[in-house]
Amino acid sequence: MSASSRWAGAAGIAAALVAVALGLAACLLGPSNAVPESGGGWSLDADPSAALIVALTFGMVGFGTAGVCLGLLAVRRGWLPSPRMLLYGGLLAALAFALAPVAGSTDVQSYALYGRMLLLGHDPYQTVPQLLIDLRDPVAAYAPQAWRQTPSVYGPVSNWLFAGAAWLGGTSMFAVVSVLKLAAAGAFAVVAVLLHRMAEGPAAKVRAHLLWTCNPLMLWACAAGAHNDVFGAAFMVAAFAVFFRASRHTPMWAAGMYAGALIGLAGGVKAPFFIAGVGLAWVARRSLPTLAGLLGGVLATGLGCYLMAGPRAFEVLLDKSQDASPTNPWRYLPRWGIDTTHSQMNQLGYLAAAVIVAALLWKLTPAATRQGQAARFAFAVCAAVLIASPVQHPWYDPLIFPLLALAPRTRIDGLMQIRLAVGSLGFLPGVPQFRGDPWPDPMPFVRDPVNNWWTSAALGMIMCFAVIMVVIPERTARRGSEKKDSTGKTGVLTASGG
Repeated sequence: MSASSRWAGAAGIAAALVAVALGLAACLLGPSNAVPESGGGWSLDADPSAALIVALTFGMVGFGTAGVCLGLLAVRRGWLPSPRMLLYGGLLAALAFALAPVAGSTDVQSYALYGRMLLLGHDPYQTVPQLLIDLRDPVAAYAPQAWRQTPSVYGPVSNWLFAGAAWLGGTSMFAVVSVLKLAAAGAFAVVAVLLHRMAEGPAAKVRAHLLWTCNPLMLWACAAGAHNDVFGAAFMVAAFAVFFRASRHTPMWAAGMYAGALIGLAGGVKAPFFIAGVGLAWVARRSLPTLAGLLGGVLATGLGCYLMAGPRAFEVLLDKSQDASPTNPWRYLPRWGIDTTHSQMNQLGYLAAAVIVAALLWKLTPAATRQGQAARFAFAVCAAVLIASPVQHPWYDPLIFPLLALAPRTRIDGLMQIRLAVGSLGFLPGVPQFRGDPWPDPMPFVRDPVNNWWTSAALGMIMCFAVIMVVIPERTARRGSEKKDSTGKTGVLTASGG
């Protein structure tokens, strides 16, 4: 291990610590443009300015991204800190964020409202939070403006989890949000521990913790913001653990069935998690009993929970498939005079996803183990869909980062972190209409995401660059290897993650 790798690793850890400190500071300052009011809790209640909150949250993204990228670079060059210390440090940071006020968006408050509605006997797919406001329900006293007229857009398992939190939290928005935050931190910890156990070798464990456990942007989305995607990630990684770490005495069809059931629950949290099952199906393709067990498990829990929720749950899936977010990578096209509808954006997304899947599967590092093969295949498909999708939110990335952590090292590890950073900047600080104040004039680039054309353009460029990074270097390597072959001095090089 060289001195430069040690310095890079130390600098990465220091930058990540600074990022966590900045994020916690934004939370602890109290209600602001990053922290919605929830009617309780403890904070400094300092009434921070929008400029300060922007500086803290943007600084968190900058330092966090630098920390992860420096750490990945150092590991590539031989740096090998204690994986267990990284695990403990990340879990401690997750606990700190879980105990701090919610930050980054008002989504978790909408979770509380949907859970309260379901607990009171109302169908969250058929009714909207405004109903609770009209009924003068105490939880609705802090209903975010953005969600009052919107029925639940989440999977049935998510709504059931929200209802459980509402039952535990009672009639206090703060209590329900606190339960959800602790549950989200617990799910984050489950993923971290499973990645620690499943990663193959010390260097792989360190890489996994850099991408997930000690990643400040993952901590912000999963622990500070308590986005429900972390529950899907926990079920997904548990499915991989059950499938590849099953006892020798467990029949493979049974391991497949258990894993499929967990993938079904993950998809019941949010439908895109169903896609992760393709990785398991790929490695099980030569064993009909295993494949049948896997499919049966997915249908039993995944399809079963949607059937239990009723036809409106399927309508939500169709509606979301035609949606487009303000920061989607296709939104810059009208600026070039190319008019596109949401439907056309989705068609472009599907086409681009097919190209990216082909590139990633063609060129990503081949895996030596079945677990690595499954993670590599699932990551390629999920990442392609997510990168090219017209629906872009940074908290969707818990779908791909655990898979990336389990897959062999790739050239695009750092690029995925940069993409997450760009997407995060497009939605920070997270509560733009706090107290009805517009953003200060000196910060025109930090407005409502609808105006953040630069985010859409950057995500589009990253989408293209991901394909270039994967394909071009490999072609260069292959040409070099073929040249050596002609001299008879060496064999054909295999694809390398670099």
